[in-house]
This record gives sequence, structure tokens and C-alpha cells, in this order.
Amino acid sequence: MPTYTLNIDFPKQDLDTLYKAGEKVTLIKQSANGQPVAWVCFYPFENNTVTWEEEYAIYASTTQIQGGATIQKMSDDMARAQMLYTFQNGNFGTPSPSGQLSEGQYGVVNQTPLDQAEGLCFGLAQNVQVNGTAYPNRPINADWVPSKHVATFTPYENIKLFMNSSIQDGMVVTDIFSPSLTLTFGGSTTEITANYNATTGSFAQA
Repeated sequence: MPTYTLNIDFPKQDLDTLYKAGEKVTLIKQSANGQPVAWVCFYPFENNTVTWEEEYAIYASTTQIQGGATIQKMSDDMARAQMLYTFQNGNFGTPSPSGQLSEGQYGVVNQTPLDQAEGLCFGLAQNVQVNGTAYPNRPINADWVPSKHVATFTPYENIKLFMNSSIQDGMVVTDIFSPSLTLTFGGSTTEITANYNATTGSFAQA
């Protein structure tokens, strides 16, 4: 499976200002379904390296999906595309192939009885490494799935990159007020470098 690398570079003279303002590098992985979730946030060095592989986990949570809520995973399991995962008794069972799922799509059916919960939060999660530190199975999206309903998730290898001082890891993001840069990975594009520009408060692809 492909390994992707994002290099994020900052001019030395800008770091003191960013730290004083509590600004962190924030990455959001884009997907076709569910609310976006802050994948990872971190204080920058001059030169930063973010790496990940194209594999995903599926998770369940009782977190109510609203802007500013932080997803607390209750159960998760490594997932394969075009497979339907049944969630009941607090865990994911053995998946089954589904001809209704397209290439790169993941499915989950919430079999939690209505008398236990009207619905649960489900989504995809993905491992990421930042400057050599591993962050396992960080949520990238969140969708509220009622009891006995099915949800599908299609992730993209697109990254939204920006600075912020209020968003934390795993937080549901409904609005982005900072200037952001969208980076598209895939195919022959497995490594991208982005440079911070203090004049615009944003990034530009090198």
C-alpha cells in the first residue's frame, strides 16, 4: 500500500509568534461522508514530516456530533474497502463482502437495539506519524447512524492544512476560519512539501 509524506516547513523567525499565539498545525483528511474531524494538531518545528499509509480503521462512539465536540472512540477495528461491518454488543463482528459498496468505500450497519441507543457515531480512523511520533487510529470523520441503519464512508487522500489555536485532535470541525490549503495525494503523488507564509497566514505548495 502507498506511503504518503507531507513536509511542512516554517521560517525560523515566525515560530516565536506562532507559539505565543498558541497556534498549531492542523490537518483534516477529507471524505465523502460525515462531518470532518481534526485528524492531528501539533506545535511546529522549522521542518516537520507527516507520514501515513493508505489503510483505515472503522470506529464507534457515543459522542454527539456537533461542532467543537471531541470524538471519544469506544470500539474500533481495522477495515477493508467494499466490506460491510456489523456493530452489535459493543464491537464490530466479522465483515462480509458487499456488492453495493464501490471501490474504496467502507460500510457499517448499526445493529445496536433501539432500547439501548437510538443511534451511535461511526466513522473512519487512520494512523499518522508526526515528526517520528505515532498517533494510532485517529478519527477523520464522524456520522450519526440510527439503530438498524447502514452508513457508508469514502475517504480521499486529500489533506486540508491550516493553523489554528482552538481546534484539538479529534474535534468535529464545522467551520474553518483560518486560511487553508488543500493538498491532493494519490497516483504518482506520494510526497508534497508545503511552506508557511506569515504575510498571508497560510501555506503554499512548494
